[in-house]
Amino acid sequence: MAIRIDTPQKIRFLKFIYSQKDGVKSGDIAGKFGIRTSTVTRSLHELGEAGYIRYDPYQKVVLTTEGENITRFIQRRHRILSLMFNRAGLSEHDACEQAEKIEHLVPKEHVDQICRSLGHPRKAACGIIERDPACCGDFI
Repeated sequence: MAIRIDTPQKIRFLKFIYSQKDGVKSGDIAGKFGIRTSTVTRSLHELGEAGYIRYDPYQKVVLTTEGENITRFIQRRHRILSLMFNRAGLSEHDACEQAEKIEHLVPKEHVDQICRSLGHPRKAACGIIERDPACCGDFI
């Protein structure tokens, strides 16, 4: 699985699409984030070419299986980073904001290392941290 998504904007789009179980139109994404539809369309084409979404103009955008997998990782990474910042003394709000600013730069192996150092946490302020068997194994 190609884990790297190169911009915070694409990460936000994937998270939003994931939250809309029946799919979402590009205009809804543009409205949600206050940006032009043409900007959304360009990113959706790139996400489609990467195999993360099914995108046809004027149809709802839905995640592929690979897109669901990457988005679950993206959420896990965000929550682990925000928990790390929170435990370092940042408020939950500030921790979440800081995680969002850098999360696209942090590779999976570093996320797993942070997860281990935090004792394989199950919850962060922004939600449940999904277990990754490759990192957490049978850790309870």
